[in-house]
Amino acid sequence: MKKSVLVLLICPLLFAMQCDPDDEPCGNLVELEKKDLITVENLQVEYQLNDTLWLNSTVDRNQQSSSAIDLFQFDEELSFYIELKKASVYNPNNYLYLNEETTVIDKGRAVENNFILTKENNTFKNRIGIKLLEPGNYSLTIYNIGSHKPSGTDCNFTSFSIVTDFYEMESNSFSFKVE
Repeated sequence: MKKSVLVLLICPLLFAMQCDPDDEPCGNLVELEKKDLITVENLQVEYQLNDTLWLNSTVDRNQQSSSAIDLFQFDEELSFYIELKKASVYNPNNYLYLNEETTVIDKGRAVENNFILTKENNTFKNRIGIKLLEPGNYSLTIYNIGSHKPSGTDCNFTSFSIVTDFYEMESNSFSFKVE
């Protein structure tokens, strides 16, 4: 009986020793903060149906953290995520999917709700319009500008996240109406 109890107590210990150790975070994440990196070119409280809401962003390749950082050494592209919501009687937060039919791309590119900044001279840039195709009350939120695809393989890469907001708004979100 003692041997059976001993075996039952030791078996879970043996199984636990066979598990892989917890995965360590991979790569190096550098977080920066830089205000006013995204501009709403035609900021209004109210837009007309079929207007285009233009977003413009420019990020200098040289950033300052605890030391100088040249983003061109690490990334080919940067991106930020857009959360566009439309309120309705049934649901105050209908998340809208942005695609080639609902956006106009002047600089950079878009993949779903990710707006991608591409290299131009000594900066990363994009200028993308969101077509306002339906009347209603909307809110638009942006998330950090970051590495679109970290360069490097395995765990040998550095990726960036730049906390930002809309130019002259002190916020990463705003609401508007389309009539």
